[in-house]
Amino acid sequence: MVHEPIEIGRDCSGLLLTDPQISRLHLTVQSRLGRVTVTDVGSTNGSSLDGTPFVGAVDLPIGSTVRFGATTIEIVSGAVRAPMAGSARMGAATDLRRTSIDIVADAVADSPVDLRPVSTDQGTLTIVFSDIESSTMHAERLGDEKWFALLSVHNDLFRRRVSEFGGTEIKAQGDGFMLAFPSGRSAVLCMIEVQRDLAKHTSSHPDQEIRVRVGLHTGEVIADSDGDLFGKHVILAARVGNEAEGGEILVSALLREIVESRGDIEFGEPRSVDLKGLAGEYTVFPVIW
Repeated sequence: MVHEPIEIGRDCSGLLLTDPQISRLHLTVQSRLGRVTVTDVGSTNGSSLDGTPFVGAVDLPIGSTVRFGATTIEIVSGAVRAPMAGSARMGAATDLRRTSIDIVADAVADSPVDLRPVSTDQGTLTIVFSDIESSTMHAERLGDEKWFALLSVHNDLFRRRVSEFGGTEIKAQGDGFMLAFPSGRSAVLCMIEVQRDLAKHTSSHPDQEIRVRVGLHTGEVIADSDGDLFGKHVILAARVGNEAEGGEILVSALLREIVESRGDIEFGEPRSVDLKGLAGEYTVFPVIW
C-alpha cells in the first residue's frame, strides 16, 4: 500500500514541531510497498541517517534513525516512531499532527520520573499539562534569539510558581510542561498565578504576548519500579489540556468538585467534550482567573 507523504517542519501542513533547528518544511515521510522513505526537501541545516548526512530521499531499514535538529525519527519493527525530541516518542506516522502537550505526555511514558517529591499516602495526584498556543507562529515572528529569550521568561515564571505552591516538574519538552501536585487546590491556585504573571508580562511587553493553554485533572497514577509515570488519569489530564484555549485554565469535573467547596475559586460554564482515545463524553470547566 502507498500512503501520501507526511510533511514535518516548523510551519507545514503535516506535523508541526517547535524545534528551532529545523526548517519550516524540513522533510517528508512516506510509507509505500512495505518501505518507509524519508526525503529531506532542501532543509537549511540538513538531516542525517545513522550519523551520515544525506540529501534527497533515503529508505529507512528497521533499527535506523534519522536525525534533524534536536529531533529523531526511528524505525522499530517496521513502524515509524517519529519524531522524538530527546526521548519523546510521538507515535506512528499515521497520527502525526500533535501538540506540545502530546509530546510531553509521551516523553513521560518513556523517561524515568522521580516521584518521591510528589508521593502521597493515597497515591492521588493532580496532573497539569500546559503549552503555548501557536508557538510555531511566535517563533517565526520573533526569530530564534527573541523566541528563546521569551521561552526562558515563560519557563522561569512556571518554575518559580510551581516551587512556591509545592508542585513538581515532571517533564518539560519544547514549550510544554507536565507538573504534579499532591494538592488539587494548590495546583489550580498555582496555574492562576502563572496566568496572571504571563498577563503582567504581556502588559509590560506587548510585543512578546504569549497565551498558554493549561489542563488539570486529579486521579490515581501508576509508578513502576523505574519511576515511569502512566495510567488513564495522566492521559485524561493531557487530553483536558488539549481542549483548553490560549489563556485558559481547564479542569476536569472531578477536580472542580474537589476544590470548589471553599467558594474562593470561580469556574465558568461547563463544556461537554470528547477526549481523544477515551470513551464517552467528559465535562470540563474553565477557571476564572
